[in-house]
Amino acid sequence: MVPKPSDAYRPDEALADRQDVFREDEVKMKLPYSTAFVVLGMLASYAAYAAAPAVTNAIKARQASYKEIGGAFKSINDELKSGAPDMNSVKPLARDIAARAALLPKYFPKGSGPEAGLKTRAKPEIWKDNAAFVKLQGDMITAARALDAAAASGNVAGLSAARNTLGGTCKSCHDRFRAEL
Repeated sequence: MVPKPSDAYRPDEALADRQDVFREDEVKMKLPYSTAFVVLGMLASYAAYAAAPAVTNAIKARQASYKEIGGAFKSINDELKSGAPDMNSVKPLARDIAARAALLPKYFPKGSGPEAGLKTRAKPEIWKDNAAFVKLQGDMITAARALDAAAASGNVAGLSAARNTLGGTCKSCHDRFRAEL
């Protein structure tokens, strides 16, 4: 037996009194909110993605600067150990150390520690105890400027003392904030 059209199932009538079914006007109201949440999620993802290269660049620049500082410091140390340092060789090295030291604070943005997923010796303590780290960075900048001034003056004894001060400053920071490999 074929049902009569009047006996046919009518979903609009069956669902009319149910509260758990969205009505068309409710869907229209919720659609802009859903779209906004999707767009906000996409923007947050993009912001995280865009920040990643900045962190990577900071780590690479930091490592390159420290490598250059270490090489220049070693060269100055070798000159001083020679007994008759060539101050014309030492002056640009000391100037380079001072210039690079002044730039180092910007190479430690938040997120550029071990959590960045790159090989780095920067300990998480840099950001946990940032005030102490920033103070040591300031000490390094001051010591590097003193090294540069001593080299510019040509005073070997002053250069030797400034080298010792800078070396001690570097060591105190490394002992606390640099991980061993």
